[in-house]
Amino acid sequence: MKGRRRSLTNVGGPVEARGEPGAAAALAECLSVGPPERLPFTHGFHAYPARMHPEIARRAIRAFGPGGGGRVFDPFVGSGTTAVEALRAGLPFTGLDISRVPLAVAWVRTRVLAPGACRRVEIEGARIANRARGGLDPELALPGWAREERNWYAPHTLREIVLLADQIGRVEEDALRRILRAVLSSLLVKLSRQESDSVAVPSRDVRPLPRGHAFDLFRAKCAELARNLLALSRDLGRRRIRPVEPELVLADAREFALPAASVGLILSSPPYPGTYDYALHHARRSPLFGEEPADVAGREIGSRSGLSGNERGLARYRDDLAACLANALGALAPGGRAVLLLGDGQAGGKAILADRLVRDLARRLGARLVATASQERLERSRRRCVQRKREHLFLLEPARAAT
Repeated sequence: MKGRRRSLTNVGGPVEARGEPGAAAALAECLSVGPPERLPFTHGFHAYPARMHPEIARRAIRAFGPGGGGRVFDPFVGSGTTAVEALRAGLPFTGLDISRVPLAVAWVRTRVLAPGACRRVEIEGARIANRARGGLDPELALPGWAREERNWYAPHTLREIVLLADQIGRVEEDALRRILRAVLSSLLVKLSRQESDSVAVPSRDVRPLPRGHAFDLFRAKCAELARNLLALSRDLGRRRIRPVEPELVLADAREFALPAASVGLILSSPPYPGTYDYALHHARRSPLFGEEPADVAGREIGSRSGLSGNERGLARYRDDLAACLANALGALAPGGRAVLLLGDGQAGGKAILADRLVRDLARRLGARLVATASQERLERSRRRCVQRKREHLFLLEPARAAT
C-alpha cells in the first residue's frame, strides 16, 4: 500500500568489498558503522526518512575528500548530513534539493553561532511558547493551509500549531525566524495523526494529546537545538576549523550543473528506487514553507508511487539518475571522485539491485566503477514482513580519469 514502506534498518554486520583493494577497504571502513547511541551535534535535529549515517559521511570525506579545500557536492542533500560533515571538515559545500523542507533543515543544521546566539534560540522559543499559550482562543479562525490539514490533527492541537506559527512569523530577525520555523516543522508529524515520518498514513492507534502539548514540545525542542548548535560551534573552535558557509540550492539535479573542475568530491545518497514518496512524508510540513506537496511529487526521482508496477517508471528512474550523475561527474576537478550510498529497491514486486544499477550507469556514462562495499539491511513493513536487502557504497571516477 502507498506510503507504507519503512526505512532500511540495522546498520552493522559483515561488509562485502570488491574492486581495487585499497579503495574497497576504505569503502568497507566507511560502511562499517554501528547505530549511534545519540546523533552528535545537529545531526539529530529534525527527523528525515533514510538519512545517511553521519559517521559514513565523516569517514568518506576523510578517506576520499578533496585536498586543498576543494568543494564537496551533494546533488541530493536531503536533511544535510553531508553538509554538516563538510562544514566540520572546513570544506566548501554545495547541496541541491527540489524541496524547500529539506533545504530548511540542512540550513539550520549548518548554523555556526556564538554562545549568545545559541542561547537566544532557547530564550525566544520559550517566549513564543508562552505567548502562544496565552493567546489560545477556541474560536480562532484557521488560515487556509490549516483548514486543509484538519483531518490530520486534533482540533486543539491544530490551533496550538497555528498560534506557534503566527508568533514565529512575527520574529523580526530572519535567521532566528528560519530556525524557529524549522523547529516547529520538526514537531508536526509527532503532533499529527500520521503514523511516523517514514510511514505517511493515518495511524491506527491515535492517542489524544493533552492541551498545551505543542507548546511544551516547542519549548523543549528549542532548548535541545540550542545545546546542539553550541556543541557544533565548540567542536569547530576546539579543532580550529574555520567554517565555510554552505551553498544550499533549490534546484533539480537533472538540470543543475556546476562549473567544470569546481568539485573535489561528490558525496551523496540518491533516492533509493521505489522506496519513498518524500513529498508525501513531508506533506504536514510543506505548508510552513509555502510549498505544495503535489508540485514536489511531480519532480521526485525514483519515488515509490512512480515505480509501482510501472516498467516505464523504472526506465525513467535510470534516465533521471544518469542525468544527475552526468551533471555531477562533469563538475569534478582532476583527481576528483564520487562516493554514492544507494540501497536496493523494488518496483512492481521485483527487486532492483543497486549494485547492478550503478554498474550499468557507470558503463552508460563512460565512468569507472572503482570499488563497491555492500552490507545487508532489513526492511520491515507495517504488516511485520521482513525483507533482506543490501545497502552499497560506491566509488566512481569520471571518464577522463579512467583513460
